Amino acid sequence: MLKNFLRYLIVLLCTGAFFICFNGYFSMYVFLLSLALPVLSLLLSLPGMLTLQVTVCVPGEEGTPHTAKAQPVPLHVAAVTKSPLPAGRARLRLSITNHFTGEAQAEKLEFSPSRMPQILEHKLTSGTCGVISCQLTKARAYDLLGLFWLPVRLKKAGRCQLVVMPTVHRPILGLGQTCSWSSDGERFSPHKPGRDPTELFGLRDYRPGDRLSRVDWKLSQKTGELLVREASLPLADQALLLLDLSGTGLESDGLMDVFATLTQFLIEEKLEYMVGFSQAGRWVFLPVTEPEEALLAEETVLRTADCRSPKPPQDMPGGVSRVVYLCPKPDLALLGQLSKKYPGARQHMVSLDAWGERASLPPEILPVRVRLGSVAEDLQGLML
Repeated sequence: MLKNFLRYLIVLLCTGAFFICFNGYFSMYVFLLSLALPVLSLLLSLPGMLTLQVTVCVPGEEGTPHTAKAQPVPLHVAAVTKSPLPAGRARLRLSITNHFTGEAQAEKLEFSPSRMPQILEHKLTSGTCGVISCQLTKARAYDLLGLFWLPVRLKKAGRCQLVVMPTVHRPILGLGQTCSWSSDGERFSPHKPGRDPTELFGLRDYRPGDRLSRVDWKLSQKTGELLVREASLPLADQALLLLDLSGTGLESDGLMDVFATLTQFLIEEKLEYMVGFSQAGRWVFLPVTEPEEALLAEETVLRTADCRSPKPPQDMPGGVSRVVYLCPKPDLALLGQLSKKYPGARQHMVSLDAWGERASLPPEILPVRVRLGSVAEDLQGLML
C-alpha cells in the first residue's frame, strides 16, 4: 500500500509540473484528472469492497474430513463479489495450526475478485497427526489503485478443520496369558458361575452342602423342588491404555502412532479396552467396545488431550487384565499405583526415553523403548 501511495505521489508531481511548465487547458485537465483518480477509484471499487466474500473449505467433504499423515489434501480458498463493477485486489492471510502438536504456519494470499468465484487450490500436507485448523485472518479489500482498503468480515465460512489420523503400523504382536477373573470386574461371565452375589448367574437344583441362604424359597415353592441361586463370575478381560502426552509435539505424534497400532491389534483380537488420557488437568477414561468407537476415541484424544502431565488418578477402572502405559518419560508414582491396583494384570511401559534405571521400576512392569521413526521395528514381537 505504501508503494501505491508513492507511485501516485510521483504521478501527481509529474502532472503538477506539467501544468506549471505548460500552462493551458490540456495540462489543467490532466492535473485535475490526477487529483480525481483516487476518488473515482474508490467510488468504482466500493460496491465490490463491501460485498466481498472469502471462504475456505476442503472440497467434496461433509463434516470434518479425515486423512492420513503426509497425504496431500486439496484446500480451496475462494473470493467472490456481488458487484458488476470492477473490484480491486483482495489480500488475506491463511493461518494453519495443528492444535495437537502446536505447529503453526501462515501464508499470504492475493486475489482479483469478481462476480465469478476465483478459487485458489492449496495442497495441505502434515507430517504429524492432530486436528488442523485452517482460518482466514486479516482479510482486506482494496480499491483499484490500492490506496484505500476496508476490512472483510469473516464468518464461519472463513475457517475449516481437518483431522490427520495417526499411522497404524503392522508389527507382529501377541496376547500373553493373564488371570481370567477379578473381584472388581465390571463384566460377568455368561458361561461360568462365580462367587459374586451382586449379580445372578442362574438357578440350579439343590445339592448336598449348599447353603440354605442361597435357596430361592419362592421359586422352590412354585416348582416343588429346591432351587439354588448361583452367583456370577466377574471378568477382567479388557485392556487399559494410559496416554501421557506431556512431551514435545513430535514425541506426542510418535506415541499416537504406537497407540493407534496397539488399538488396531486389540480390535482385531476382539478385546475390549479403555483409553485413559489427561483432559483439563485430570484423567479421563473412554471405554471402547466396538470397532466404530476406536476412531472416535482417537479423534477425542487428538481434540481434547492436554500436554500437561497430570497427577495419578484417584479412581481407576476395574476388570483390567492388561495395562499399557505410553509416555515420553515414566512417572514412577503412576507406575507404583498401577502395580497396586492391578497386581495380576500384565503391565507394560512403552517409553520414548532410554530408560536406564530399571532397578527403580516395579518388578511387574515390563519396559519397552520405542524410537521415533522405528515404531514397527521396536514393537515387533511384543506380547500384551
